Amino acid sequence: MNAPKPNLISVDEWIKHRFIAGAPSRLTVQRLCRNGRLPATKVGGLWYIDVNAERNHTTGNALVDRVLMG
Repeated sequence: MNAPKPNLISVDEWIKHRFIAGAPSRLTVQRLCRNGRLPATKVGGLWYIDVNAERNHTTGNALVDRVLMG
């Protein structure tokens, strides 16, 4: 079975689509990407988040995962 094709969006787009209010700063999101906390790829010095992988990403905490997944 083939893995789903990555759906990469910029950090700024991800923040805009993911948060209504209280969004983290761009630097915070970039740090999360660099530390592997978000499924992301660095291309030419810019971070892009894989939205498909993020949807399937779990935190390791069952309650938090249920809340985040809806």
